[in-house]
Amino acid sequence: MTKRIIKKIKEHFKEVLGIKTSPHSIALGFAIGTFIAILPTFGFTYLIAIIVMLVYAKESKIALFGALLLWNPFVLFPVYTLSYRLGDFILTGSPAIYPLQGIEQFRYATLRFLVGNFIIAVLFSVTSYFILRKLVSYSRKTNI
Repeated sequence: MTKRIIKKIKEHFKEVLGIKTSPHSIALGFAIGTFIAILPTFGFTYLIAIIVMLVYAKESKIALFGALLLWNPFVLFPVYTLSYRLGDFILTGSPAIYPLQGIEQFRYATLRFLVGNFIIAVLFSVTSYFILRKLVSYSRKTNI
Protein backbone atom coordinates (compact mmCIF):
# COMPACT_ATOMS: atom_id res chain seq x y z
CA MET A 1 0.00 0.00 0.00
CA THR A 2 2.83 2.40 0.85
CA LYS A 3 4.55 1.70 -2.47
CA ARG A 4 1.33 2.51 -4.30
CA ILE A 5 0.99 5.83 -2.46
CA ILE A 6 4.62 6.74 -3.18
CA LYS A 7 4.09 5.83 -6.85
CA LYS A 8 1.01 8.10 -7.02
CA ILE A 9 2.95 10.97 -5.44
CA LYS A 10 5.79 10.54 -7.93
CA GLU A 11 3.32 10.46 -10.85
CA HIS A 12 1.63 13.62 -9.61
CA PHE A 13 4.99 15.32 -9.12
CA LYS A 14 6.04 14.46 -12.69
CA GLU A 15 2.69 15.79 -13.90
CA VAL A 16 3.27 19.09 -12.08
CA LEU A 17 6.80 19.34 -13.49
CA GLY A 18 5.45 18.74 -16.98
CA ILE A 19 3.05 21.68 -16.94
CA LYS A 20 3.73 23.97 -19.88
CA THR A 21 4.01 27.12 -17.78
CA SER A 22 7.09 28.88 -16.46
CA PRO A 23 9.01 27.55 -13.44
CA HIS A 24 8.04 30.78 -11.66
CA SER A 25 4.33 30.10 -12.21
CA ILE A 26 4.56 26.52 -10.96
CA ALA A 27 6.65 27.48 -7.92
CA LEU A 28 4.37 30.43 -7.13
CA GLY A 29 1.28 28.24 -7.28
CA PHE A 30 2.87 25.68 -4.99
CA ALA A 31 4.07 28.35 -2.55
CA ILE A 32 0.63 29.97 -2.38
CA GLY A 33 -0.97 26.56 -1.88
CA THR A 34 1.52 25.80 0.88
CA PHE A 35 0.75 29.09 2.63
CA ILE A 36 -3.01 28.54 2.43
CA ALA A 37 -2.76 24.92 3.56
CA ILE A 38 -0.56 25.62 6.59
CA LEU A 39 -2.72 28.45 7.90
CA PRO A 40 -5.47 27.19 10.23
CA THR A 41 -8.44 27.99 8.00
CA PHE A 42 -10.77 25.43 9.63
CA GLY A 43 -12.40 23.91 6.54
CA PHE A 44 -12.23 26.96 4.28
CA THR A 45 -8.91 25.97 2.69
CA TYR A 46 -10.32 25.02 -0.71
CA LEU A 47 -12.68 28.01 -0.82
CA ILE A 48 -9.76 30.35 -0.13
CA ALA A 49 -7.71 28.56 -2.80
CA ILE A 50 -10.47 29.01 -5.37
CA ILE A 51 -10.76 32.71 -4.56
CA VAL A 52 -6.98 33.11 -4.88
CA MET A 53 -7.08 31.31 -8.23
CA LEU A 54 -9.76 33.68 -9.50
CA VAL A 55 -7.87 36.78 -8.35
CA TYR A 56 -4.35 35.80 -9.46
CA ALA A 57 -3.92 34.39 -12.96
CA LYS A 58 -0.13 33.97 -12.89
CA GLU A 59 0.18 30.98 -10.58
CA SER A 60 -0.21 27.37 -11.66
CA LYS A 61 -3.55 26.08 -10.47
CA ILE A 62 -2.43 22.46 -10.61
CA ALA A 63 0.61 23.21 -8.44
CA LEU A 64 -1.58 25.15 -5.99
CA PHE A 65 -3.93 22.22 -5.52
CA GLY A 66 -0.97 19.84 -5.42
CA ALA A 67 0.32 21.74 -2.41
CA LEU A 68 -3.09 21.53 -0.75
CA LEU A 69 -3.06 17.77 -1.22
CA LEU A 70 0.48 17.48 0.12
CA TRP A 71 -0.31 19.43 3.29
CA ASN A 72 -3.07 17.16 4.56
CA PRO A 73 -4.17 16.97 8.22
CA PHE A 74 -1.76 14.11 9.00
CA VAL A 75 1.20 16.18 7.81
CA LEU A 76 -0.07 19.36 9.46
CA PHE A 77 -0.38 17.93 12.97
CA PRO A 78 3.38 18.18 13.71
CA VAL A 79 3.48 21.58 11.97
CA TYR A 80 0.73 22.87 14.26
CA THR A 81 2.56 21.56 17.31
CA LEU A 82 5.72 23.32 16.14
CA SER A 83 3.64 26.47 15.50
CA TYR A 84 2.51 26.66 19.09
CA ARG A 85 5.98 26.00 20.48
CA LEU A 86 7.54 28.64 18.22
CA GLY A 87 4.88 31.22 19.10
CA ASP A 88 5.26 30.48 22.78
CA PHE A 89 9.04 30.84 22.56
CA ILE A 90 8.77 34.14 20.65
CA LEU A 91 6.16 35.70 22.91
CA THR A 92 7.49 34.55 26.27
CA GLY A 93 11.03 33.35 25.70
CA SER A 94 10.41 30.42 28.04
CA PRO A 95 8.01 27.49 28.32
CA ALA A 96 4.44 28.41 29.08
CA ILE A 97 3.14 28.44 32.64
CA TYR A 98 -0.65 28.35 32.75
CA PRO A 99 -1.84 30.26 35.80
CA LEU A 100 -4.78 31.56 33.75
CA GLN A 101 -8.24 30.04 33.64
CA GLY A 102 -11.03 29.93 31.07
CA ILE A 103 -11.11 32.44 28.26
CA GLU A 104 -7.81 34.06 29.22
CA GLN A 105 -5.99 30.73 28.89
CA PHE A 106 -7.66 30.16 25.51
CA ARG A 107 -6.60 33.64 24.31
CA TYR A 108 -3.08 33.06 25.60
CA ALA A 109 -2.71 29.75 23.72
CA THR A 110 -4.42 30.97 20.54
CA LEU A 111 -2.21 34.02 20.18
CA ARG A 112 0.92 31.92 20.55
CA PHE A 113 -0.33 29.36 18.05
CA LEU A 114 -1.28 31.97 15.43
CA VAL A 115 2.00 33.88 15.70
CA GLY A 116 4.05 30.71 15.34
CA ASN A 117 1.81 29.38 12.57
CA PHE A 118 2.09 32.54 10.49
CA ILE A 119 5.89 32.51 10.76
CA ILE A 120 6.07 28.84 9.79
CA ALA A 121 3.63 29.32 6.90
CA VAL A 122 5.74 32.16 5.50
CA LEU A 123 9.01 30.24 5.94
CA PHE A 124 7.66 27.03 4.36
CA SER A 125 6.06 28.96 1.48
CA VAL A 126 9.18 30.93 0.61
CA THR A 127 11.37 27.84 0.94
CA SER A 128 9.03 25.74 -1.20
CA TYR A 129 8.99 28.46 -3.88
CA PHE A 130 12.78 28.43 -4.29
CA ILE A 131 13.10 24.65 -4.06
CA LEU A 132 10.34 23.99 -6.59
CA ARG A 133 11.54 26.67 -8.97
CA LYS A 134 15.06 25.17 -9.00
CA LEU A 135 13.64 21.67 -9.34
CA VAL A 136 11.39 22.57 -12.27
CA SER A 137 14.20 24.46 -14.03
CA TYR A 138 16.59 21.57 -13.49
CA SER A 139 14.10 18.94 -14.67
CA ARG A 140 13.39 20.89 -17.85
CA LYS A 141 17.10 21.25 -18.61
CA THR A 142 17.77 17.56 -18.12
CA ASN A 143 14.38 16.38 -19.52
CA ILE A 144 13.53 14.21 -16.54
